[in-house]
Amino acid sequence: MKRLSDTVSRTQRHTARGLGPGRAAQAGAVLVVSLILLVVLTLLGLSAMNFTSLEHKMAANTQEGYRAFQAAETGLTDAMDNVNSLDLSNPVTVDFGTLGATPASVSYSTGFRGWSPPPLGSLYSASSFSAAHFNVQSPGRTTAGAAVVLDGGMFQIAPKGL
Repeated sequence: MKRLSDTVSRTQRHTARGLGPGRAAQAGAVLVVSLILLVVLTLLGLSAMNFTSLEHKMAANTQEGYRAFQAAETGLTDAMDNVNSLDLSNPVTVDFGTLGATPASVSYSTGFRGWSPPPLGSLYSASSFSAAHFNVQSPGRTTAGAAVVLDGGMFQIAPKGL
């Protein structure tokens, strides 16, 4: 005699258990979808880490650029403060080397460019005084390799005939 289980199809058995007609074919779909989502989230996390690392490098490079600029600015300021940096006959070069605890080096050089009448409004007579113009160049460099070169100009009022 035939048993009932022999005559009932597989689909009918799943329906009888409450699994529905297509559930047996979907038995591993959740695992596959979960693995795909895991791979996507892993790739998203790796790209976020790379982006953060790139931002860190950009911030460090910007900081080094500012440090080199400040070192070069220090050279220009010292050249303007130092009366001995203005020599009519010989260019003056001063090398500070490394600036204390700051990992940056700086130097400056000045050179005479020429004479002109004193600026208007300076209250100096053009018949008795002249303005000696100087070019100042100050390179600043950090130990990380960032470099900035600042150029400036200044003048000094001097009696005519020097």
